[in-house]
Amino acid sequence: MRLTFCTLCVIAAMLPGVSTAQFKWIDASGRVNYGDNPPADARKVESISRPFTGDADPVATLPLELRRAVANFPVTVYTSAECGSPCSAGRDLLRLRGTPFTEITIGTPQDLEAFRKLGFGDRVPVLTVGRQSVTELQSDRWNALLDSAGYPRNATLPRTWNNPAPRPLVPSQAPAAAASPASPAGTASPSNSAPAADAYVPLPNPGPAAR
Repeated sequence: MRLTFCTLCVIAAMLPGVSTAQFKWIDASGRVNYGDNPPADARKVESISRPFTGDADPVATLPLELRRAVANFPVTVYTSAECGSPCSAGRDLLRLRGTPFTEITIGTPQDLEAFRKLGFGDRVPVLTVGRQSVTELQSDRWNALLDSAGYPRNATLPRTWNNPAPRPLVPSQAPAAAASPASPAGTASPSNSAPAADAYVPLPNPGPAAR
């Protein structure tokens, strides 16, 4: 029997979870499954389209391996305006690997207070990958953490990819942070130090946060 595309859509809509799933895979028992998070032992994992959701999430366009890493272990880098070369080198490391990341800037007393409460101390840059973190720019440890989270060593991002503009840690109280120039995937903005240089910058102490 020959099924048309529309017939297949109707069948998919009748199956629980299929119409909103991102992946199709075969589990250890040989059964076909649909969902957003295939298990580690899944076989024949396939990305499936979601034609009627209107989903404009750019992450949905990423290669499967990278999409999994972003979903399970999102990357955040904390910086400051005074950080200079160490923070630029940290961004370069992530961009050269083709790692999508969110940048959080520490620029106000409220930001610094919230940053300390996260347990990161007074130094930037800080990298977080999922729930794991590395304080200061330690290139070997940054790369090892990204490797363990499944981020590819070689850039696989679309060349049109741009990371979100940097934002303050406490948006409701902090002024808008100046965004660093966006770089296309696989490129790095100029810096005065190589991405492998290990360094940090102490954060200034702006005094007690306004109450």
